[in-house]
Amino acid sequence: MIFHSEKMQKIKPSGIRELFARAQGIPDTISLGIGAPDIQTPDGLKKAAMNAIDFNYNNYDQSPGNSKLRNMISRKYKNEYGVDYSLDEVIITCGGVELIYVALQTYLKKGEEVLIQDPSFLTYPHQVQLAGGKTVWMPSTSDFKIDIEKMKELVNKKTKMMILNFPSNPTGAIMEKKELKALVDVAVDNNLMIISDEVYEYFTFDEKKHVHIGAIDDAYERTLTANSFSKTFAIPGWRMGFGVSTAEIMKPILGYHTYVIANATTPTQIALANYMETEEAQEFQEFMRKEFQQRRDTIVDGFNSIEGIRCHKSSGSFYCYPDISESKYPTGKEFSDEAFKEARVVLVPGTEFGPTQTHNIRASFGSVSLPKIEDVLHRLTKFLEY
Repeated sequence: MIFHSEKMQKIKPSGIRELFARAQGIPDTISLGIGAPDIQTPDGLKKAAMNAIDFNYNNYDQSPGNSKLRNMISRKYKNEYGVDYSLDEVIITCGGVELIYVALQTYLKKGEEVLIQDPSFLTYPHQVQLAGGKTVWMPSTSDFKIDIEKMKELVNKKTKMMILNFPSNPTGAIMEKKELKALVDVAVDNNLMIISDEVYEYFTFDEKKHVHIGAIDDAYERTLTANSFSKTFAIPGWRMGFGVSTAEIMKPILGYHTYVIANATTPTQIALANYMETEEAQEFQEFMRKEFQQRRDTIVDGFNSIEGIRCHKSSGSFYCYPDISESKYPTGKEFSDEAFKEARVVLVPGTEFGPTQTHNIRASFGSVSLPKIEDVLHRLTKFLEY
């Protein structure tokens, strides 16, 4: 007997994962495709994980997450953003992606619409589809912020929520507090839920500061914030995410989460609880930010020095998003294919991130060292000369 999954027929495989797999085992390939830091996990955190296992923290923990870790996350938001989240308003998940998936499954009814920026992280629209919803794409401005006036025209009776992600994957854009407040006003006026993906909160450049959307007037009561330790401490393989929201929003999410995974991995929760407030942890975060800003400066200036490429200066995250429409390979797909074939460089076509993104590529400068970035720029310069 053959079983068919109608739900998955329209879900295409991740192009980023396909590129990642394609580059494995091919000599002299440099990948700027996968969104994972190449910096090693700090020694203190690795030791904390080993200690947690050695001291037999290997059984189930509470479904919402380890209470010590949740208390520390609550304290983080109070200290950094002035927002009080109680223990019941914090959840630990298997990556930020799991939290967003569970939230959509919990709150979205069939046929309801979700506003997502064009371009955005490729997981969002697929998760909306899996939850039975429909993605409505919000246009971007020339500097990759959400075009708020055009977005207002998209709201209707079917609109249920908006997903926001600043600093942005794939563009590196951020929005200032007054700009985010305008989005919050739209949500308030139309009774929309906000899911705010803030996993790149510590990676902002040029003295810019991250704005926690839950701290903006009127946003707290309708916002679920998704976050993660993956980027902050260079542990994407640990799959450790977390979220904060009101108890009213969080309680149904916790119910769904409990039946999906029971609890996130226990020893890694213990390790993070014993590490995240250490001096080494704070120093590591600042080291990462400075390192990524230096890489950002090098790669953006380098792209802009290559004929046919124009690259907006990223304000955060660890991505840049060059426009290659004036190059000899004017579409992202063609550019990505030829750059891999001729220069052994992996870049992600913009069409992975939104329906109108035909003339951009995403480059992850978080995943390669400065010498490799310089090598990439040299290869692309030669590649486009012929």
